[in-house]
Amino acid sequence: MRRQVLWSALAVAAVTLLAGLVAGAAIGRSLIDESESELLRQAEATATLVTSSLRDSLPAGQQADTAQIVRTLEIARAIGGHDFVEARLQWGENNRPIAATLPETPLLDTLGDDPPLDEVIETVVDGEPVLAYVRSVPLGLRRGGRILIAIGRTEPLLATNVLVRPLLFSLGIGAILAVFLAAAVARRVGRRLDELGEASSQLAAGDFEVRAPDYGKDDVDRLGGAFNEMVARLADSRRRERDFLMSVGHDLRTPLTTLRGYAEALDAGEIDDGDLQRVGEVMRRQTDRLSRLIEDLTLLSRLEAREFTLRPELVDIAAHVGGLVDVQRARAAEIHVDLLSEVAALGEIEIDPDRVDQILGNLIDNALRYTPEGGTVVVELTGDDREIVLSVSDTGPGIDPEDLGRVFERLYVAQRYRPVRPEGSGLGLTIVKELVEAMGGSVSVSSILGRGTGVTVNLPMSGEPG
Repeated sequence: MRRQVLWSALAVAAVTLLAGLVAGAAIGRSLIDESESELLRQAEATATLVTSSLRDSLPAGQQADTAQIVRTLEIARAIGGHDFVEARLQWGENNRPIAATLPETPLLDTLGDDPPLDEVIETVVDGEPVLAYVRSVPLGLRRGGRILIAIGRTEPLLATNVLVRPLLFSLGIGAILAVFLAAAVARRVGRRLDELGEASSQLAAGDFEVRAPDYGKDDVDRLGGAFNEMVARLADSRRRERDFLMSVGHDLRTPLTTLRGYAEALDAGEIDDGDLQRVGEVMRRQTDRLSRLIEDLTLLSRLEAREFTLRPELVDIAAHVGGLVDVQRARAAEIHVDLLSEVAALGEIEIDPDRVDQILGNLIDNALRYTPEGGTVVVELTGDDREIVLSVSDTGPGIDPEDLGRVFERLYVAQRYRPVRPEGSGLGLTIVKELVEAMGGSVSVSSILGRGTGVTVNLPMSGEPG
């Protein structure tokens, strides 16, 4: 990035200087054109003055009042401020010079005997550039003849260097400052990015305590803030993953310990024949518990990896939900909990019945775990032409409002709230959320502490993700 910033600054500086040179050349050309135009105006005025003054000095033959011509030229030079004001008398059709006592004419000598007339021309006199203007004034003689009046300046009337040089100097200084500033910014930003890169390397090495430095409120600082937020979330995710593994390990260890204890007792012949049925029932329950935990872990892993498919079909959803509630009602009766249902007739809809079984089964299981004896669990089914709404509410202990946003995290509720019946993996709500979202729906939870909890699932009528 430092190189990019520096090269970008150099490119901007180069473009700026190039633009300055082009602008300077344009300004210079404009000033020169203006100088030439001004010289042309002054030269025409001077030539008119000299011509008017020389009318009376022109000869009737081949003689002219050279003293008058010299005085007129000196007056014109003084008034116009020109470096050259010269005159040359020429005679005849071939414009041969007339012998006359006039000042030296270096400008006319440079331009030759037949110089360009009535236009501004550039020439060099004694090594210096000169802008010149030449006018021809007829002598009015029978055999022809003329007087050439030449006016010249060694400097333009409008000095281009007065504007162009300061402009180019300012642009050059600005370009140099831009490069130095860009280099300083590149070093500063590069140093901070290096620190952020070092922090990233430490994070990759497993250091979740690393943080990016806080410099201010610029873009790099916002990047550092995003990095710090990412590290915090990763650290929290790792902590929850560790807690999850520890909880799963504990949940696996408990039934395995029970099974191993009874297996060793059976192997040692320490269990009486009359206790075999009881022991077998305990081992069956523990085996079911292990199977349920393994199945939930496998299902959750597939859900999170999106390695499963939906198989929607036409289902009488009211009859399907009612049948599932009837199956669970026997279990609820065993633990002295009333399982009620309020199912609206919605007709046949296209939906995956197996996934509905998993969603509703987990919600009922979770409600029965936390509802004490004598409590009530209510299953409701409603809907319209766009979606179906499944809700399961209980009269359990409820959930603290500050925990509502985390109830779908793995094992969060199981760790925060002691269930009345500890059977289950504690992954039910997490599985419900993954299934519902995979089917294009949404799930929400509401609760009043001490009075109960309700979970509501909204699923699209198509049974497929929207």
